Amino acid sequence: MERLEQKAPGRVQKIDPRYTSQTCNACKHLARESRESQALFLCVACGHRAHADVNAAKNVRDTAAGHAVAARGGFGLPEPVNREPQRDLLLVG
Repeated sequence: MERLEQKAPGRVQKIDPRYTSQTCNACKHLARESRESQALFLCVACGHRAHADVNAAKNVRDTAAGHAVAARGGFGLPEPVNREPQRDLLLVG
């Protein structure tokens, strides 16, 4: 985390991972019972079904997206040009 902060000062957002694997990415319902197994997530509220890790990753992604900032910068060569992550590469499933 420290190295990321050095490479992207002010752009690193720490996301609390607690309960992301028990929260439905579709309806945001939080229930321990929705995590049927290590690999399966099945929401007890809306029936959304997904791989548990993918569901949790989407929750982290969505939380981080709420903290996104525009990061275009750099004023000519050889200065670096800061770029936002490509949204399409972040989307899973």
